[in-house]
Amino acid sequence: MENIKNQVIFIRGGENFDSKEEFYNYLRNRKYDPYKKKRSWRDWLAWGLSEDFDAFVPDMPNKQWADYEAWKIWFEKVFPYINKDKSIKLIMVGNSLGSTFLVKYLSESRFPKRVDQLHLVSPAFDDEGLIGEKLGNFKFNPANIRNIEEQVDHIFLYHSVDDDMVPFEHSQKFLKYFKKINFMKFEDRGHFKQPAFMEILQNIKNNL
Repeated sequence: MENIKNQVIFIRGGENFDSKEEFYNYLRNRKYDPYKKKRSWRDWLAWGLSEDFDAFVPDMPNKQWADYEAWKIWFEKVFPYINKDKSIKLIMVGNSLGSTFLVKYLSESRFPKRVDQLHLVSPAFDDEGLIGEKLGNFKFNPANIRNIEEQVDHIFLYHSVDDDMVPFEHSQKFLKYFKKINFMKFEDRGHFKQPAFMEILQNIKNNL
């Protein structure tokens, strides 16, 4: 008998700029190290869930100069593969701009299935404090956040005080609009550039 698994969607981060010159400056200032091997907690988490979950990790277009409308089009390519059976849990995990994308999408659009868990890691609320980047057309109306809570059973937010890319204050702004949210505050995780993320794995498994 076929093993029917729960499903998880991962949306990775990206960058957004108001002009080509801002984008070029970002590339000029970005460090390049051919010997640095990137180990991502997103890959680790997909592996940790692989026994019970099918994972979808859409490679969003132009992630270094992201466009919301392009991401939306590509994100919806996942829809035909969503299992509509209510017994199958659907989890969404967003990182950085990927989190902001999920906030905007779920606040403006109806997902074709109820979401069991939504995990937001270092989401940007607005442009304040962002260095060299802007949200551009990823900006959302905070008043529409209530539409997210109507579609999602459990919402988790993760942010570190020492985040050097998305200021910690952004999560404080989110907390003012979400009525029910599980907030995990960290002191020394930065922008969560780490090989593993045990807290998300535990939260997913403990809330199935």
